[in-house]
Amino acid sequence: MTKFEDRAADWLSIAEALERILARATPLSTEPVPLDEAMGRALAEDILARYELPPWDNSGMDGYAVRAQDVRGATPESSVHLRVTGAVAAGGASSPDVNEGEAVRIMTGAPVPNGADSVIRVEDTDRESGENDVVRIFGDRDAGRNIRPRGQDMQRGAIVVPRGRAVGPGQVAAITAAGSVDVEVYRRPSIALLPNGDELVELTEIEALEQRRAIPESNSIGLAAAITHAGGNAVRLDIARDTPASLREGIAQAGRCDALVTLGGASMGEGDLVKRVLHELDFELDFWRVRVRPGSPISFGHLPLADGRLLPVFGLPGNPASAYVTFQIFVRPYLLRLAGHERIHRMTVAALAGEDFATTSGLTHFLRVVFRVGEKFGHPPRVHLAGLQNSGLVQGLGEAEGLAVVPEGIETIAEGQPLDVILLADTPGTAPTPWCL
Repeated sequence: MTKFEDRAADWLSIAEALERILARATPLSTEPVPLDEAMGRALAEDILARYELPPWDNSGMDGYAVRAQDVRGATPESSVHLRVTGAVAAGGASSPDVNEGEAVRIMTGAPVPNGADSVIRVEDTDRESGENDVVRIFGDRDAGRNIRPRGQDMQRGAIVVPRGRAVGPGQVAAITAAGSVDVEVYRRPSIALLPNGDELVELTEIEALEQRRAIPESNSIGLAAAITHAGGNAVRLDIARDTPASLREGIAQAGRCDALVTLGGASMGEGDLVKRVLHELDFELDFWRVRVRPGSPISFGHLPLADGRLLPVFGLPGNPASAYVTFQIFVRPYLLRLAGHERIHRMTVAALAGEDFATTSGLTHFLRVVFRVGEKFGHPPRVHLAGLQNSGLVQGLGEAEGLAVVPEGIETIAEGQPLDVILLADTPGTAPTPWCL
């Protein structure tokens, strides 16, 4: 077998790399959990409605249940007078039938009385201000309207939320309404993170940091947060030093996880020992290098374990921006597929360049950008660079709200030109936009 470090770079396209990665991603086992513990997890079963909803024809308005033919032609100048024979509240007991010339006072959600085919909103009436239990109707816009039919929302046995869908607040509401208390979900993937480099230290080593003798190890902390945010369990391993023994020890600790992500040592420098250590452990390399910037030295393959399993291993570059971007593009979809999700890629929106974006041809570039709300805001929105784009810089990651995609073969996107932006930050919101002003 050709040594990892001697193998020529594959230089795959992003599509080819993703295809190879996802072809090896099989959803994990499943487990039942209470619905209130299922947030963010993917359903391993279709959720079926246990009954019809609503269970009866019900009113969509507070008003009066009437027959449409009795109110047609009603106007403020020529009102229709109907005798009120009763009232019904939501969840209330049955009410009198509605016959010719009659009305029943009704609340939103209440069962519609037999004989009625319309609910006149209370605003179009005098609210029974007249004598002898009579209501005056001043308009016929609600004739034949405002009745929600039985089973309109859910039919018994119908799929309410499909398998593979992530459980969020809306899904919780729908699943609860369908009558489910416990749900079957896929197990959360555990992803091991192994940073390496003699120059790295934990934040607890304040003296080395203050004396500028080391660099804080932030990659594994940031990606652990990204894994957690995507619904996985992050396992941060100790920083591996630039020795084969230290790397082997860290790799061995990852055997209990569903995948390993190494951080650093992804290139072919003299001190990049990850590849040769993996080769010594009979690593099965699938590919090395993708036509992407930042992060082209990314690799993917599988490591045989003593128990017969194959441990998926992603080799990410050590530069912070490179590690972050390649995680978002390649590792996160794999994680979500392991977790059983049907939707595994981040949402992309159309935007306009808020400034000139210059890149190099031959690679797909992912530029860290921010959305600017102000005089130039519109549809589509404009995006600006989130600081300098050097792969070794980390501050811009704290600002970036998206990744602007500059495809292979394009060197410049001029201000005002369209481009796609992958949304990164699931932020609480933004400044007021036109729809809410």
